[in-house]
Amino acid sequence: MNRQRRGFTLIELLVVIAIIAILAAILFPVFAQAREKARQASCLSNMKQLSLGIYMYAQDFDEALPYNYAYEGAISGGNCTQRTPPVLRWWQDFVRPYIKNEQVYICPSGSIGRVLYTLGRTAPGAQLDPNPLVKDYIANAAAAAADRGIVAGTTFTGRVGPFTNNGGCGTEIVTLAQLEDVSGTIAIFDGYRSSEIWALCQSNCPNITPPQPTACAGSRLNTPWPNYAAARHNAGYNAGYPDGHVKFAKNPRCGEFTRNPGD
Repeated sequence: MNRQRRGFTLIELLVVIAIIAILAAILFPVFAQAREKARQASCLSNMKQLSLGIYMYAQDFDEALPYNYAYEGAISGGNCTQRTPPVLRWWQDFVRPYIKNEQVYICPSGSIGRVLYTLGRTAPGAQLDPNPLVKDYIANAAAAAADRGIVAGTTFTGRVGPFTNNGGCGTEIVTLAQLEDVSGTIAIFDGYRSSEIWALCQSNCPNITPPQPTACAGSRLNTPWPNYAAARHNAGYNAGYPDGHVKFAKNPRCGEFTRNPGD
């Protein structure tokens, strides 16, 4: 007896396709989060090695932390002048002798907005490697500007992180002893950087006491800032501390961005 073969009806096919689509809509975000979780762990490992490199540097230099950036200068007649063309080293260059793997300077999730820095890396006789410099990780530093943490002669003086900058004339070097809370002050973190330095106004801490300068309010209107903490790992970012430990942060304490106690 011949049996008639029966295929799928259009309705059955549409139902199967709809089920597959629903499953894909449910599972794809889960897979994406799992992949990002793996990149987050890899980034945290990078941050750990970099934080330990910073700590080892400090131990070799009487507990002095490296500059965030420093222009190489020459002393002439008691005055300090920058080299021309300029030679500009960043904290990555200072800790490089303690870290032999260049990959640890690169965040696996940092491709969007990645900054490749070339200024001051090609002076004759002082070529710096690598060139360009990858800036996926930002040092917590500030400069003397109303929207960047230091306002000379006001109560805002000193509301900065553990790094400082050297314009080529021997600026202050910060030591571990100057940090009231070494394990609670962010040193480096996931970030984007297209201008020179990190600004306290960008720490997502609008309610600091005493309040930040008026310049901060205006600066916050410019979004996104050229420098900011990059929440690229499942809405959070990794941070490293001067004592060498690291952690993942979604809502870090405002005071973690300054070396002042209790703010």
